[in-house]
Amino acid sequence: MTLQQIALVFVVALLFNGSSAYAAPATPLFKAIVKFFSKEVTQTGAEKLSKEVGEELVERVSARVVNEGGEVALERLSVLTTKYGPDVIRAMDNSPDIVPILKALDDLPADQISIGISRLAAGKQGQELAEATVKFGASAIRAEILQPGVGVRFVRGWGDDGVALCSALSNEQAVAVARHIDNLASLPPPQRKGLLAIIQNDKDRFFAWLGVFVKANPGYTIGSATFLAAFLPNSDRILGGDEISFDKDGNPFVIRKSGLLERPLIGLTEAASDGARWISYSIAAVFLIFGTVAAVKLWRLRFAFRHRNSSGPPETLI
Repeated sequence: MTLQQIALVFVVALLFNGSSAYAAPATPLFKAIVKFFSKEVTQTGAEKLSKEVGEELVERVSARVVNEGGEVALERLSVLTTKYGPDVIRAMDNSPDIVPILKALDDLPADQISIGISRLAAGKQGQELAEATVKFGASAIRAEILQPGVGVRFVRGWGDDGVALCSALSNEQAVAVARHIDNLASLPPPQRKGLLAIIQNDKDRFFAWLGVFVKANPGYTIGSATFLAAFLPNSDRILGGDEISFDKDGNPFVIRKSGLLERPLIGLTEAASDGARWISYSIAAVFLIFGTVAAVKLWRLRFAFRHRNSSGPPETLI
């Protein structure tokens, strides 16, 4: 579609919304349009644009942008539509609030605007991205460009830091983390920052551990407050080989995992410990027996001595 064919979206608003304040051909806005395009060419281009995206959609977006942002927003929308085509209309229709989307697109580097618009125009995913963009601004679009399909989750959980993390991860790594961070935004800030710091500072060990953990614990997530309460204080141990397991109620706890070199030493230590324990028991038994025998002998001597004294001297027969 040529520049003339897509024209300016304002004209479509004029064609389909006769009650609009901008519908009068004498308005400065309409005059500005005709300054660059003949009225006939502009109307033809608008009709082609309306066929490509649908008259109802064009009219709906045009009315919304006028109501939400006035003439300034409408002018900006026209420039974007002229340059980038019908996806601009679709992107605006996906958004709960058009003005923040226009601002976010202005904040993007020039070489990212086109792909940002296409992401925003992409159906349900575009709607989710638009909602995040209204809340977080251009950061949400940048993250989604870096990690298509999952970048917005990083921004929800970590804001601008999430964008930086997206640029540091491979797509495979980003997808692996994204599965666990849907609820990250609801967690306490110290836990969010703690997990972010571990991923950033110990990335290789973290992803090596994450792959093993996911395989061994299907259905469990690392993005819960309960899990992070056990993981964060023990992260160096866990990434170094110790394990997180779960009790019958699903509560996590850390257990030591013996390496191949540790096992013989542990076996010897346990054997020595058992031997020492049995020696202690044997010595205690000997002392107990000796003490018992001595006590019995002492009792017998005392009994005999008392009996002899109580009987008095023997009688003499004459």
